[in-house]
Amino acid sequence: MTKSHRTLLIKRPLRIFTTEERGALVRVLNRADALGNLWARGFEIWSIDIDSRFAYEFDYFKNELRLINAKKWLAKVHAIFNVGVRLTNERDMGQGVFIDLTENILRLRWVIKRRAIIISLTPSEVGYIRDRLNESGKPKLARAWVDDGHLYIAITFEREVEPIKPSNYRLVIDVNSWRHGIAWALVDGKISSMGRERPNLGYIETLYNHVTMLEHKYGTLRRLGFHKTPYGRKLWREIKATRCRLYAYLRDYTQKLVHKLAQKALKYGAMVIIDDVLEESRRELMEEKLPNGLAKAYMLYLRRFIYLLTNQLAWYGVPYEFKRLPSTKCPVCGNELTQLPGRVMQCPKCGLKANRDEIPIKWALLHQRIGSRQP
Repeated sequence: MTKSHRTLLIKRPLRIFTTEERGALVRVLNRADALGNLWARGFEIWSIDIDSRFAYEFDYFKNELRLINAKKWLAKVHAIFNVGVRLTNERDMGQGVFIDLTENILRLRWVIKRRAIIISLTPSEVGYIRDRLNESGKPKLARAWVDDGHLYIAITFEREVEPIKPSNYRLVIDVNSWRHGIAWALVDGKISSMGRERPNLGYIETLYNHVTMLEHKYGTLRRLGFHKTPYGRKLWREIKATRCRLYAYLRDYTQKLVHKLAQKALKYGAMVIIDDVLEESRRELMEEKLPNGLAKAYMLYLRRFIYLLTNQLAWYGVPYEFKRLPSTKCPVCGNELTQLPGRVMQCPKCGLKANRDEIPIKWALLHQRIGSRQP
């Protein structure tokens, strides 16, 4: 049995809270963040001007904390809270973070003395929490911090999972830029099914072109010194809003695609093989001479896609491995392939001809056949 984790991130703008709550959140959480930084660097800490339970939680959860890099001068520990959940009539034991699903609210304690800050949960957040609880996940700890005018609360769920014994199926996932999509194939000695998943490219290009047009207008105003006029401020707000729409769309698409692929692997008990050479995808976009900003948009959240995918596979006990599956080398004779228009690859030696996204899958199929013949 191994322990796996998944995390729900709750984000709220500070402006929705009262003046007292905003001031307390900024002061207390920033202070706890500073103490956590000192604690991670090996100092003994005393929380003189804030609740002493913050220092206690640092020590209590020290084995569960996963620091990005403990050697960094600023270690991202943040304020640590214990967590409780009420599904029906469970007793509130005064935890730092208490999730009440009978009222769909979250109570954040220890920030203001003798009372909790109430945060309403969205339907998607409630659904996520219920799904994790139904999968035998338990809330382990919560971290809270303030940044850029927002309150963030990250709730980590823990689950003991026994890795599944993989079947003969292999789910091969070739990670490309969003322009060319995420190619996948379910193989079992042969290709059972395959597909290519990619977001709405027209929508992405529309948002990118709109941002570019607005940035040109804003740049002209800035050169003339008029960027702080009401019209200039309106342009800047529209630029930020359009960028947020693009980021939110790709982020949402990434999460849905990860869930789809993880469920497919779980359904067939398939071992997952991931080819994630993103530099090759970036070079391919550069060769197409796309605008630099658009090329960056097509690479957004791909690393997040890989992280979320491996995290969900570990949560369900699905085995996976990273393997280099070349797309420019012939899987039949090993010769270098020639690229034709339309991302079609052709071997000048043996005559193999296939789409570039199919070549890595053919390599995975070849590896499976060789592995099945070994004693």
